[in-house]
Amino acid sequence: MIFENIIGNEKAKEILNKALKSKNILHSYIFMGISGVGKKMFAREFAKGILCLNENSCCNKCKSCMEFNTDNHPDFMEINQLEDTKNIKIEQIRFMQEKIAEKPIISNKKVYIIDNADTMTVEAQNCLLKTLEEPPEYAVIVLIASNESKLLNTIKSRCMKVSFEAISDENIRKYIEENITKDVTPNMVSMCGGSIEKAKTIADKKEMYASLEEIIEKIEKSDLIEVFNNSEILYKSKDNIQELLDYINIILYNKKKLEFINCIQIVEDVKRRLLQNSNYDMSIDGLLIRMWEEVNEKYNRG
Repeated sequence: MIFENIIGNEKAKEILNKALKSKNILHSYIFMGISGVGKKMFAREFAKGILCLNENSCCNKCKSCMEFNTDNHPDFMEINQLEDTKNIKIEQIRFMQEKIAEKPIISNKKVYIIDNADTMTVEAQNCLLKTLEEPPEYAVIVLIASNESKLLNTIKSRCMKVSFEAISDENIRKYIEENITKDVTPNMVSMCGGSIEKAKTIADKKEMYASLEEIIEKIEKSDLIEVFNNSEILYKSKDNIQELLDYINIILYNKKKLEFINCIQIVEDVKRRLLQNSNYDMSIDGLLIRMWEEVNEKYNRG
């Protein structure tokens, strides 16, 4: 069975494996779900299974599989958004249409993956629609998208939708521990938001996240001066402060105490102020003071 090395989304695995086993492959699919859950990995494995010359899809031994594994398969194409414009233009779809008109060389099918399909311009989508309406019998097109609302209804109505869900925290934790680091906290797992792509960045951010957890611990157990002395990372991280504040909110929520839950609104207020170009250092000062006062309210009542 293919997809066995991909974490999560068992329902999608079942649907795609059933299609491969029965040879009931449709002409067009949309792989829909949040970013980072493995949609592209699924799409590539599905494509390899479709193109495989063996009855057992993805044999990794036939000419098709070997060509696919080395990114040299003549019956496969992957279309990506352009680096300069961050979208997919009509010229790319027209080039795909030229290639799709040519019959397969190795396999019985040809597979085209359009990654980030929701970044196609309207012109590109309308151009693609012509192929979706009358595809060659050997052609399979897989669209990968995170924002369904950006795709034309006429596109969506001609594709089978396969939904991908966020990966469970337990599976994310397991992936991090087995592939990245053993030293992972529940807050770090929560920050991944069910995304393997975000999990892959944990190793680079582990020390930063650990520092933020220490700041919140100090707020609860130390005086305000010590909190300021321990918060250097917030003052020197202006370029990615929104991410740091998001992580602080996760820490606060996972504390499961009312005084910490109340601090989430304080953090959201500071995020909004910073987006409005408020003074940076003063905003961080205010954040620490207000959170300390909220958590230590019992010491301020008289």
